[in-house]
Amino acid sequence: MADDADDRERYLQIPHKNQLDLGTALVFEFVRQFLPDEYGEIQRIFSKKRAYARFKDLLLRKSALDRWYEFENNATEKALREWCEANGLTIRESDPPAPKQKSAQR
Repeated sequence: MADDADDRERYLQIPHKNQLDLGTALVFEFVRQFLPDEYGEIQRIFSKKRAYARFKDLLLRKSALDRWYEFENNATEKALREWCEANGLTIRESDPPAPKQKSAQR
């Protein structure tokens, strides 16, 4: 870490996911879109401790865990891009990874 990492003139702290509306609000948006019949169950889950673990267990039972991760990743990327734009930051897109070369067959 840089010695001047606390220098707010030079660095911005990336906000926590809850500051970007990526916490329970995102969970309930996902449920509204993809598991509307489970809305009451999700409300019950999130009224207790260990909610995310129980939520992911439910998603696993409903075969929706991969869909959740994709939804969460897309929302996170969108929120971070908007945050960067609002803070005057330019995102440099990285080059896509080079395709793996097949080894020569003899």
